[in-house]
Amino acid sequence: MGNADRSELGDELTASVCRTDPQIAKHFARVTFLSDHRADLATAAARVLILQCRDDVIAPLSVGAYVHDAIQGSELVVLDATGHCPNLSAPEPTIAAIKAFL
Repeated sequence: MGNADRSELGDELTASVCRTDPQIAKHFARVTFLSDHRADLATAAARVLILQCRDDVIAPLSVGAYVHDAIQGSELVVLDATGHCPNLSAPEPTIAAIKAFL
C-alpha cells in the first residue's frame, strides 16, 4: 500500500487478496490492467471529487492532476497522506474532504 510506517495495512491488503476467489482476482486483474478509460473521463456528468495522496507509489500526483484536468469542474484534493488507500491510512482527512465536497 506504500505505508512503510504502517505495515499492518499492507499485511491486511495481502491477506485480503489471498482470500479472494481466484476467478474474481483474475477478472479484477484483467479489467484493471488491460482497460483504458482515459477518453471516458471527459464524459463525466456528475460532480467529481478526486482524492489523491501526496505520496502514493501506485498513483503519483501526476495521475491525480491528469484526471482533474480531464474532468471538467472536478475538484482535486491532495491529502497529506501516504499510500494508495487513504480511507485506511488517513481516514480522518479523507472523511473531512468528502464531507466538505458534499
